[in-house]
Amino acid sequence: MPSPLEEWYLQIPICTRIYMTATFALTLALQMEWTTPFQVFYSYEYAVSRGQYWRVVTTFLYMGKFSLEWLLNMYFIIQYCRDLEEGSFLNRPADFAWLLILMCVALLVVAPCLGFMYLGSLLVSSLTYLWSRLYSYLPINFMGMFTISAAYLPWVMLAFSSVVESRWPKGELVAIMVGHTFWFLSEEWPRRAESGGRRVLRAPKLLCKLLHQDLDNDADNADGVAVE
Repeated sequence: MPSPLEEWYLQIPICTRIYMTATFALTLALQMEWTTPFQVFYSYEYAVSRGQYWRVVTTFLYMGKFSLEWLLNMYFIIQYCRDLEEGSFLNRPADFAWLLILMCVALLVVAPCLGFMYLGSLLVSSLTYLWSRLYSYLPINFMGMFTISAAYLPWVMLAFSSVVESRWPKGELVAIMVGHTFWFLSEEWPRRAESGGRRVLRAPKLLCKLLHQDLDNDADNADGVAVE
């Protein structure tokens, strides 16, 4: 009989489980000094020119070493990423995986221009923004201090980072921009008449077959779609 921890782990949907596990594995490797932050950051020179292609992946798994900030990012992955995969993307694991891939590509293009080499927290913030738009009606207790609607969560986090860290939150702004773009493309655009009901973020057929997603599965007919 599996243990409660094993049952909980296996109940996490596939994309969230892989992302959570890979992030934990990299953090453990950093904590044990099997690798260093220098070996996992992203730069075009190292990743492409020098052929160190793993940096394209590890930059999104880096959340620092075990710390309170690391725990917060892991909570967001387990809570909000899972909510997305089990809610708006229910029965569409390939579409969700494709969304993650495209978000990563967008961050790889935009973030390095602003000097960001570690993109894990930006990806988590982008997913959190997407979640906040899809579940905007939910109340959120922010750090036990006050309750807000989920729609305001990214902006409260942005303001909180600005005050606590005494810096201009350009990383959070980039994440919000990317999250809003993909919210519009995945949820708002298909509802507009000019779209013809066509979704522009449908996963490729190969990915659908790999993740056992019905090729005829339309998101508009999927259960659990969140509506603002």
